[in-house]
Amino acid sequence: MKRKKNNNQPDIPSTDTEFPVETDLSDTDVLSAVPAPPKKKLPGWVIIPVIGVLILAFLGLSFLTSGQSSGTDAGTALATVRASRGTVSEEYNSTGTIESENTKTYYSPVTAPISQCNAVVGQAVREGDLLVSFDTSTLERDNQQAQLTLQSSLNASRATKAQNAKAAEAASAAASQAAAQANALENEVNTLASQVAQAKAQYEANAKAAEAQTQENAARRQELENEISVQQQIIDSSQNIIDSTETGYAGKRADLDAALNIPEAERTEEQKKTISDLEPVFQAYDEAVAARSQAQTKVSALQGELSKLPDISVDDAGYTELKAQYDAKYAEWQAAVQAAGSVSADTGMTAEELKGLDISDNLAELAALTPEELLQKGREGVKADMNGVIASAEAAQSGTAAQGGALFTIASTDNVRVKIEISPDDYAKVKTGTTAVITMGESTYEGTLTAIDRIALPNAQGNSVIGAQVHINNPDGNICIGASAKVRMTIAEAKDVIVIPTEAVNASSDGDFVYVIEDGIVRERPVELGVMSATQAEVVNGLSDGDLVVNDLTNLDIHEGMRAVAQETESE
Repeated sequence: MKRKKNNNQPDIPSTDTEFPVETDLSDTDVLSAVPAPPKKKLPGWVIIPVIGVLILAFLGLSFLTSGQSSGTDAGTALATVRASRGTVSEEYNSTGTIESENTKTYYSPVTAPISQCNAVVGQAVREGDLLVSFDTSTLERDNQQAQLTLQSSLNASRATKAQNAKAAEAASAAASQAAAQANALENEVNTLASQVAQAKAQYEANAKAAEAQTQENAARRQELENEISVQQQIIDSSQNIIDSTETGYAGKRADLDAALNIPEAERTEEQKKTISDLEPVFQAYDEAVAARSQAQTKVSALQGELSKLPDISVDDAGYTELKAQYDAKYAEWQAAVQAAGSVSADTGMTAEELKGLDISDNLAELAALTPEELLQKGREGVKADMNGVIASAEAAQSGTAAQGGALFTIASTDNVRVKIEISPDDYAKVKTGTTAVITMGESTYEGTLTAIDRIALPNAQGNSVIGAQVHINNPDGNICIGASAKVRMTIAEAKDVIVIPTEAVNASSDGDFVYVIEDGIVRERPVELGVMSATQAEVVNGLSDGDLVVNDLTNLDIHEGMRAVAQETESE
């Protein structure tokens, strides 16, 4: 709390002020207190002065007692606190909504009736959970029909080729040898095709693992770079203190050391002032040198760890080499087939007719492949590929799924954030990378401010706000998407600094100031403030450790030069 500066002097009672006098002495008691000879009355000129003296004595005693109770002689009693070193933190509090950073909609791979749907809105799911099962009876019938059609086509093709082979028996030995060579190459091609397929699958698995490791290394690299940036800021700020001290106080260290070497009782006022002025400066200088050295050591260690992060390469499991072998062998086989076809043209089918049969076989195989793949996908159903919660379940609205149609949506609970709103007035204080404490119900989590919008927009109440996102670093099973959460961030902190209660700070048109008590007199002291919390304020300039600062909220007439008695209280 801040008070406005008050320059009004206290009202001094005038000499003609009437002071009420209360006494338990009656006139008779007063008279009886004055010795008198028996059987004689005192004359009036004697009684009246005696009564006047007693009244004046009582008034003086009453005035003296009143003055002492209000502190008139020694000064007004004022509550004070000593300026001391401590830590002060400025915190930013906000409330937001928990959101998922990764939301995925799953679509049906087939057109088929849904036999079972385990996707219920709000239900938590784990990676690998089977959420939708299909009735595959129609898919099985379509696949069976496709397989029969394929077999019929292949049988017809084989019959035609068999007739052509019978006609080719009369061909020359060269034609037979060419055909045999083509068949042998075909087997090699088929073997290589199988090996290529296996190598490709292993290559894709290796690539996925390498990608995951690359992302992990990138995340660690970012952490190290962020920490290096933090330590570099410490180095820069410490260097600024060192440079400014070495520039502004060149040669003053010797003066300070000389003054400190003199016994305290023998120091002159100038030497005391030298110590008072220079000791805090060089203490801050020494602390800056130590902080810079420590930060430089940390930067070297972090850079060493950063340089050791490896580059991830992908093992292709021999896929590239096998694919090249396959392509070469396939070309060789095609050439052998063409050679065999040209030889057999004289006695049977032409090469174009044989090629047409191969094309027909390939088309029949492709036509049968699609129903078989769909049947396999239908049998597998649809599974969750991440941990999360069901955000929507379109499949529950209908008993039949259409290929490509939405089935359900999962919101990840492993990657979550809190969406908060920041006042434009606080935009300059809040920085990305700031750590946060997130509270949802009885659960507490660690977080990091990861993003701040660059535009202020009106919220539901019409207030202009800036959107921001706080990533939750350690989510658990208690996380509830859409729930409200409280966010607390420390946006500024000062350690080992002069700290006083905020209510002791006053404000005027000339700036901030405090009242201090020196030798029983109230003095006004201008101050420069730094980090402020709800209860404490950092004093950058204007106070020294141990100064008696007035924080009396009951006396609104405090002013420069008034006499005061300090009633010291402990600073929180």
